[in-house]
Amino acid sequence: MTSLDRVVEPGLDELAEAPVGPVPSGERAAGERSLLDVLLHPESLAIIGASDNPVSLGGRPLGLLAAAGYAGRVYPVNPTRTTVQGHPAYPSVRELPEPVEVAMVMVKAKLVPAVLRDCAAAGVRVAIVLSSGFGEGTGHGAELRDEIAAIVPTTSMRILGPNCEGLASLPASAPLTFSPVLDAARTGQVVLPGRVAVLSHSGGLGFAVAQWGSRAGIGFNYLISTGNEGDLDVLELADRLLVETDTALAVLVLEGVAEPERLTALARQARQLGKRLLVARLGRSDAGARGSLAHTRHDATSLDGLTALCATEGIVQAGGERELIDVLQALDKVPTLAGRRIGILATSGGAGVWLADACRDAGLAVPELSPELQQRLAGFMPEYGSPVNPVDLTAQFIATGSFAPAIEALAGSGEVDAVVLATSLASAGRLEQDREALAELLRRDLPPLVVYTYTHPAESCVRILEGLGLAWYTSSTGVARGLAAVAPAPATPAG
Repeated sequence: MTSLDRVVEPGLDELAEAPVGPVPSGERAAGERSLLDVLLHPESLAIIGASDNPVSLGGRPLGLLAAAGYAGRVYPVNPTRTTVQGHPAYPSVRELPEPVEVAMVMVKAKLVPAVLRDCAAAGVRVAIVLSSGFGEGTGHGAELRDEIAAIVPTTSMRILGPNCEGLASLPASAPLTFSPVLDAARTGQVVLPGRVAVLSHSGGLGFAVAQWGSRAGIGFNYLISTGNEGDLDVLELADRLLVETDTALAVLVLEGVAEPERLTALARQARQLGKRLLVARLGRSDAGARGSLAHTRHDATSLDGLTALCATEGIVQAGGERELIDVLQALDKVPTLAGRRIGILATSGGAGVWLADACRDAGLAVPELSPELQQRLAGFMPEYGSPVNPVDLTAQFIATGSFAPAIEALAGSGEVDAVVLATSLASAGRLEQDREALAELLRRDLPPLVVYTYTHPAESCVRILEGLGLAWYTSSTGVARGLAAVAPAPATPAG
């Protein structure tokens, strides 16, 4: 693949030595925006195949754009109607009042090649093909995929898709998709803004990451699905996002890559920029690989070396949906740990034990605390408590104590690299008395604090946790694998 501005990519050695940063404006025509900027912040948009039915796939984008407050110019294209959902409609992209920057293509697969030629002739810079039927499934339509591939080198227009679910640019209030995840009026939940980008072969899973992540207080900026990748692909887009935007973390949901060595180059680029990559691989089983090929025509076996690559290049890998969100929350909210020693403060002895076991399973250490520190912590608990680590403050503490002094003592001891508060947050208002004290602790140069609520948390407690910017979990395994993702690699035994 070529880069977004169609320049030849350097080899891996050249990339390691090349300066990183935004593409100098002098390399483009004066005043011309980069294609990434056009894709993520389009000033004008055509919806080709727009439907008058607002709940149909072709009808949803108009409603989503209006609800999001998209400020650009939108032109529905439908040859059979003069208006679509109250907007003037046009019979062809060639007959629009102006050349548009982005075109969403939502017509039958057999019509797509001709529509793309019209788009190129009309000056469209990026076409997003949401239509399906290009060799996925039983293979029907593979010839149309080849026809699209033949169009790409003949024009400067770039193509996202086909068979994708579009994208959402939160900074531009631009949901260029039909995904229900962006329909807050129906779901009752908004996707939170932040600095995490999701790039996925699967549109459904890519947008789901943002929905589940938002529930955990994670904020997103760009959600991009690439489908069959007839032109633009996940790795190219991720590279440019890391360079050209304030994206701090890119989540890649992959079914396969044509050139695995490009993932190595992307990892090196991210490391140079001080940014993070989280990869979820689909199609690890024989059945899954068959499904990936049928779904987006990707060869899942091309990622067989992913685990080794992640270990050598500093990529974090997630094996499933829950693990992905657990790890993502830690990467987004928890600074890199100085070591692998975890201190546990629990108001349930059992929860502390369970968490200690989970930490061990994740390769983390829960060291026994020094006698001096144990003596200090004993002052925060009844006689039947335990200060050894896990520290059992006992259930009595929930009703009568403040967490802050015990957290401060443990975090400031120099004996642990992170502190986990394991408690019940089922009662509304439970954290009210500790809000300011916790905020003050978080302003100090102390090891990171993470919260594990072993009961379902009250919404008021969740709001406080998210207001403080704390990572919080409802399972011991979630805490452990999140912390393991931000801990340094275990030391290799000498010899």
